[in-house]
Amino acid sequence: MRYLISLLLTFTFYTHADDHDEMYSEAYGDYLYCSAKEGLSDSKSERMFEKWAEAYQEKANSLDDNVSSVMLWPWYTNEEMRGGEEMFFVTHAPTMKEMGEFQVAMWNMINDDKRFPENPMECKDSSIAFQRIGPSTGDPENPWNFFTVDYWPCKYTENADPVALRTAHAEMAKEHYANGAEGGYRYIYPGAGSPRGEGPDFWVSAASPGLVARGEGIDIFWDKTYGSEAEQERWNHMTCDTNSTWVGWRFHD
Repeated sequence: MRYLISLLLTFTFYTHADDHDEMYSEAYGDYLYCSAKEGLSDSKSERMFEKWAEAYQEKANSLDDNVSSVMLWPWYTNEEMRGGEEMFFVTHAPTMKEMGEFQVAMWNMINDDKRFPENPMECKDSSIAFQRIGPSTGDPENPWNFFTVDYWPCKYTENADPVALRTAHAEMAKEHYANGAEGGYRYIYPGAGSPRGEGPDFWVSAASPGLVARGEGIDIFWDKTYGSEAEQERWNHMTCDTNSTWVGWRFHD
């Protein structure tokens, strides 16, 4: 699972040369990779997870902050893409300070609650990533409760211009939305907790508000968006490998 989103991030020219992309906002993502504990039946694991999730959400939603979490499960993946794990949680925060405050508050509340339900998931690995969030059709005040996410592992081409890449991608996205597609996308630059060694320079994630919207967006891309100047300009700056697809639910706001 770590290879899904988390590989090598050194804060180089490619990630921080353009600190003020006008069409992008910045955030951090904390990724926690989990599988059901051994020895639990599917039905027992499901019952335990429902109790744990309800208790966790109650505490997380009691905090007055700008942090949110989602949980993602595999849809179109293979063993390599899953990295040996069954699912993962992603917690988003505008700054690392806010991420840390959320983590400390949750740890303290759960630790102090002696009746807090047992988590049926075993979560050994975690990582952090810096994100640049591009234009989308979503409403921040009414986030999607169910959605899909596609992840592409990408590398910069020789002589790539990351600013030109993201500018072209934003222009293409706006064209795509004008053509009728729904969704949003992010550039993800993995950091602490990522596997060491060679790997993608970054990941591109694209979200849609459900499976139908994802499918419609694919049809619109090939019928109308593909081949535009902005769409083609992206490939002067990056190459990407096969994507994986995940279904997600909002865990807490």
